[in-house]
Amino acid sequence: MLWGLVMESREDAAYKSHIVLELVEYKDPHRFRGAVMDWLLQSEAENCVQIGLIQRMVDQGYAPVSADEMNRPILVSIHDGPRVELVAVQTLRARLIVTRCMPEAAHLLGEWLAAQNWTGGGIVGVRPSAQMIAERYSLLSGRPRKLAIQLRVYALQTITWPRPVCGVMRLCIPADRNLLAEFLAGFQADTGQTSAEDDLLRADRLIEARRIFFWEDPEPVAMAAWAGGTPNGVRINFVYTPPEFRGRGYASNLVAALSQSQLAAGKKLCFLFTDLANPTSNSIYQQIGYTPVSDSERWDFD
Repeated sequence: MLWGLVMESREDAAYKSHIVLELVEYKDPHRFRGAVMDWLLQSEAENCVQIGLIQRMVDQGYAPVSADEMNRPILVSIHDGPRVELVAVQTLRARLIVTRCMPEAAHLLGEWLAAQNWTGGGIVGVRPSAQMIAERYSLLSGRPRKLAIQLRVYALQTITWPRPVCGVMRLCIPADRNLLAEFLAGFQADTGQTSAEDDLLRADRLIEARRIFFWEDPEPVAMAAWAGGTPNGVRINFVYTPPEFRGRGYASNLVAALSQSQLAAGKKLCFLFTDLANPTSNSIYQQIGYTPVSDSERWDFD
């Protein structure tokens, strides 16, 4: 579905050019993947979340309209001729995840969101692009914005093993349901994330998918999972240690072990996101081989 065209002209002492941008909204995730995946893969680590979400929609199905029509899933791309300039993905979590883009594309997406009476909870993406989109949308919609969190994405190819600690990584099983739900609630409280999904139901889903793990010493003392596979990599998420077990190296050993297991399974890269306000986690991940790729941020709306 085409929304419209916008023409911008750029002039400086060196050149004069015209940009014609076209915004397209998709209902078919297969068509969306065909239109944007090659471009996303040029920056696989930076775009790992969008790549994983698109592939999951293709593999597991996609509901074009949710129970809340205003928070329906959104698949959007903006093009300058054949070149992709921006990709935006929103799942039922009602946060729009956006890529790096030129200012003109950021303004066009902000205008489209306002024209659609979008009521999503936030915009997440590489800075300063996410900020430009949020500012434009906020100006036109009248919805106040606030910076919720600043993030950094890391990528890893080779593990540098941390100082060993007692314990072992193990896959979570159905008997872990209640404790895992407590860990998930603690993770959400620490990171300021919200979810409409019940913690017990999320625990069930992650256990069934066989992608969430405990570090045991001898009781569970830390949690981590993998998600959002890309052609060459996988994202590590849900890293959490209850307060009473922190500072002992459990999380760094669990992340290292989980990352190594993914590399041993054939992945070439592992990705993870950290809160820039947490210097401890940023330092720990770099010590085990994760290197910074880019910074992003989330803007929330009332």
